[in-house]
Parts: sequence; C-alpha cells; structure tokens
Amino acid sequence: MRTTFIDPLLQAEFNENGYVVVDIADPDELQQLLEAYHQFYPDGEQGCFFSCHDSDFDRRLRSQVLLRNIIEANAATLLNRYQFVSGAFVAKHPGEAGVIKPHTDLTFVDHQLCSAIAVWTPLTELTSDKGRLHVLPGSHLYTPMCGSNLMRSYSHISISQMTEVKVRVGQAVCYDLQLIHASPANESAEPRIAANCVFTPIDAQLLHVTLRDGRIYRYAVDLEFYASRGGDEPANQRSLQRYPVLDSLPSGFYHDRWATYGNRTKLPNAIQWLIKRTAWFVH
Repeated sequence: MRTTFIDPLLQAEFNENGYVVVDIADPDELQQLLEAYHQFYPDGEQGCFFSCHDSDFDRRLRSQVLLRNIIEANAATLLNRYQFVSGAFVAKHPGEAGVIKPHTDLTFVDHQLCSAIAVWTPLTELTSDKGRLHVLPGSHLYTPMCGSNLMRSYSHISISQMTEVKVRVGQAVCYDLQLIHASPANESAEPRIAANCVFTPIDAQLLHVTLRDGRIYRYAVDLEFYASRGGDEPANQRSLQRYPVLDSLPSGFYHDRWATYGNRTKLPNAIQWLIKRTAWFVH
C-alpha cells in the first residue's frame, strides 16, 4: 500500500492508529486564517458550521484558496507527494447543537490502495470544554466507503468511548478519512474555529461515491468536482453526469458484505463489536 508520510515513524503510527499529531504551521500564519474566517463570516453561525456548505460560491472558493495557500506548503513537508483537494473552516459554536456524532468522511480514493487524509488544524486554543476532536484509533482499518448521500450510522458508539486528541494552535491532527471521529459540544462561551483540509496522493484516481436507485456508484472525478461541490445534493448529482462510472453494486450486497473491507483482524474485539452494530442511513 502506498505510504502517506515521508517520515517512517509517522507512517508506522498512522498505519496503526489512523491518525498522527504533527507541527503544521507557525501560529502567526494561522492567525491570518482566523482573521479571514471572522471577515468572511462576521455575523457568526450556529451549531457546527462548515464553510464548504456555504451557499455563497465565491466566498466558499475564497476560503478554499486561502486555506490552500497556508496549509498546503506546510503539509508538503510531511506528506509523500500529496495534493490539496478541498478545505473548509469549521466553527463549533457553544451549545448542544454543535455536537458532531461519530462518523467517517467521504471516500475520495480507493482505500485499499492508499489513504486520503484530513489535516485538521485548530485556529483557536483548545480545551476539553471547547469540544476537542475525538477518534476511535484503528477504526480506519475496518470501516466501509462513504458517499455524500450514503453514510453509516455509528450511533452505538459513544463519544466517551473514544480518544480525545489534544492539539494546540500550530499543530494539526492528520487522520485517515476512514477513521471514525466525533466531537462533543462546545461548553465554553466562545466558538471553536478550525481549518480542515483534504489531501490525496497526486497519482491516485479521485473518486466520489453516491447511492442512486438502490445501487452504490463509484465515479472517477477530478479536482474541479471537489472545488465546486457544496452541500446541495441535487447539484452534486447533476455535476456527476459529466464523469464516468467506474463500477456499481447493489446497496444490499454492500450492506451484507461491508465487514470484509479492510484488515479488521488488527482491531480489538470491543471495537469490532461497536462498529458492527451500525446501519446505513441515506440523507
């Protein structure tokens, strides 16, 4: 399988746990991103806000360009020939509406060949009461692919059963998009702002997975698709018409056989049990 990190020690840790914590940027650089977020979104949002779902395309694109300019060059010193695919500001505002339940992210590549990763970088200092990122170490070896309208519910996994990741401004959590992760409510008085950028190997085919008419489709897409993709699923389906289908299979078949995906023998029995007690949901 293709390596993700240049440093073999980081790679070994990533292989086992599905995530690593690294130094990513000077805090002064990240301060520029924080100021840009407040400039783009001066009125604030509620709950957990992702700028990649912003209905204002121009503002969404400006956010991506700024994130790329600062995060990409720093990530290049750590990653083994990876490219920036997309980026977003993530703002977790105070209150229970900001809880992010256990989930995995979209499938961007064939994870049996290589890993797509998120570089999650806090722009404000984190404490436990602000809702730190939580992960289920090793779960990336076991979870199935995920689409924009095809996700697996991990409702049987409690955030309290997961590992809280402690990271400061200037660092990043680099995690496999197949890793189960979540974050509790922000119980402080201030929003928790972060940058989250997706990177894939430059030599890997970009994919997009979707459910339609009872079948799961894998499309071969490109960077333009993810640069323009938003939270509007009908628009995403229209965009996919320009791209070729790599393969498809009945959703029922995948539901029955998904547990064969990945090297699940490396996971503790307790984690296998937690993940197996889940179900698909479509939205």
